[in-house]
Amino acid sequence: MDDSGGKSINDLPDVLLRHILSFLGTKDAVRTSILSRKWEHLWKSLSNLEFHQCRSKAKTTIFMNSVERVLLLRDSSNIEKFTLSCRIDDATRTRIWVSAAVNRNVKELCVDFSEGNESESFVFPLCLFTCATLTKLKITSHGVLRLPSSISLPCLKILSLQNVVFPDEDSTQQILNLRSLEELKICFCDWKNLKAIAISAPKLRSLDIWEKLRNDLRGSDACHVMIFGTALTFFSFRGGFWDDYCLFKSSSLVEAYFDVYGCEGRSREIAYRAYKHIAGLSTVKHLTLGSAVLKALDCAPELLAHPPTVMNLTSLRLSESLFHNCPDLHCDTFWHILYSSPHLKALSFSTIKLSELPTNCAEDDWILEPAPPCFQSCLKCIEIHNFGGHIKELDAVAFLLKNAIALDDMVITCSTTGSEAQMNIREQLFELPGWSEIGRLNFV
Repeated sequence: MDDSGGKSINDLPDVLLRHILSFLGTKDAVRTSILSRKWEHLWKSLSNLEFHQCRSKAKTTIFMNSVERVLLLRDSSNIEKFTLSCRIDDATRTRIWVSAAVNRNVKELCVDFSEGNESESFVFPLCLFTCATLTKLKITSHGVLRLPSSISLPCLKILSLQNVVFPDEDSTQQILNLRSLEELKICFCDWKNLKAIAISAPKLRSLDIWEKLRNDLRGSDACHVMIFGTALTFFSFRGGFWDDYCLFKSSSLVEAYFDVYGCEGRSREIAYRAYKHIAGLSTVKHLTLGSAVLKALDCAPELLAHPPTVMNLTSLRLSESLFHNCPDLHCDTFWHILYSSPHLKALSFSTIKLSELPTNCAEDDWILEPAPPCFQSCLKCIEIHNFGGHIKELDAVAFLLKNAIALDDMVITCSTTGSEAQMNIREQLFELPGWSEIGRLNFV
């Protein structure tokens, strides 16, 4: 504080001071109450409350008492966002904290009960599932997500569920298909109690599904998840198809991400489900595929005789999959996708290599016969990241330069350090026919 007679922060209006406090964590904001009498009660109208329990069980009582002190001393104004990350040491008291937020017309509620095993038996208060003001709900909690028979969340736009076990089909159907829902994320969740479920929220624009890595195969007991994306513009799936997911064609789909993992010993099963999955993405404009998807589809060559069409695709990105090598231009699936994408304008690789020439390429001149239509007409830009200058990478660049005759721009980014290594890569690229006209090299 300024004792010289000049202006001090205390001279600011309370509304501005509260705004300043909103940028602090709850713990630090409460500590400002000791600064002066003016600051003593400012924190009590904080609209954002965050509580994070440390790992030390010795401090459990201190944490629980501090949460209750804040909630009891806080004024009756509304809570905008309530974040609670803790162990369930006392389920009754934890339910009271969640209820307190709901009773203050909370808009965003984020709870993380992933620490410890006691969260498996936690039951959320019923008022949470009838909150008229809630717009965003994020739940991370091991064990069954116990849901009431009737759910009414008229303003909920964003729902994120992580590590939960869905309880039954009726209640799960309700919470995944709320009429106001616009974004849905289902991460590492378990469908073992369900046989079939449909996701068809009428306003759903973004859906992200990330499967939990599993060793057990449910086989015929797998849950059938049907996705009807009438308004869907973004769809992401990462997993091993331990359950059966089917996306019906959505004319509104703009962007999609698709990757697989945990495919060992299940190559053909994964291939057939991946094929069906890509068929559901037929109208997408921007697509990212993991390299493991391409490898899986190569295990079922009979499917490539009828490649899924992606007629609207304008940009394709090949990324390096988890537990898998970088994209390889030798992959048959990659070329089948290119042949069925006549409007492709941009192609991007997280990494790249050419281990062998594609099957429809002559060894003497490296010319594709025939070349994908997009190579000759509309593919204008290729980006390659994480370039290291190795021989298989240089072969891949040379091959693309030779066959993509419509190309206007090729951008290569590499993280190689040292001026000598960088100069060596630069010289090798300039030796490739066509590079000097359209190539750009960036070092990061």
